[in-house]
Amino acid sequence: MRTFWEKEFTCPFCGHRFKKKMVFFDAVKIKSRDIDLKPIFEDVNPMLYEVVTCPNCYFSAFDRDFETIKIKGEETEKKLKKLLEEARKKIKIKDEETPTEAIKRYALSGIVYSVLNQRKKVAISYLKIAWIFREMGKPEDEKRYLERALREFENHFKYDSYEESDEPMILFYLGVLNQILGNRKEAARWYERLLGKHRDSLYAKVGRERWQDLRRS
Repeated sequence: MRTFWEKEFTCPFCGHRFKKKMVFFDAVKIKSRDIDLKPIFEDVNPMLYEVVTCPNCYFSAFDRDFETIKIKGEETEKKLKKLLEEARKKIKIKDEETPTEAIKRYALSGIVYSVLNQRKKVAISYLKIAWIFREMGKPEDEKRYLERALREFENHFKYDSYEESDEPMILFYLGVLNQILGNRKEAARWYERLLGKHRDSLYAKVGRERWQDLRRS
């Protein structure tokens, strides 16, 4: 079975065309999951390939929506251009799929999604960074990005419009991230809300287990 393939992308920000290594879906095998549903992969880690970064301007986003993102408004475009130019001065992106390079790409996607006011995807970008730091055995860096992810999930829940189908996932992460960070009362509050409103969702099923673990500990 083949593991990798190359996909051609056109940057929606600068128009540059480039190719990127991707992982075949069938090559991904999950052995288990951590408390926050972080997958433990058997062989290839698709998280290292998930963010697409334009090598010309550093515009970055998840592969599934890289080419479909719309940059609306002159002010948004100017702000994004300025931030990406600053990022290019500070970091160098290599054509490698390593944990260090993946962290850089997720950080860049966090910048892009923040400018575009897509807080859920900022939160997911930070969560993935935390997960990679976990794999690298860097708990302090992991904690820092778990806290950032939690803050973005909180702001997304409070201030943004979102699909009803997204709410179980948002409530689960508000619960589990508070649990990991030691905020027991907050974790319990979000789990109760998840179970009270979305009892039949898959996130509620896992959330119920986490809530029981919290009550026993």
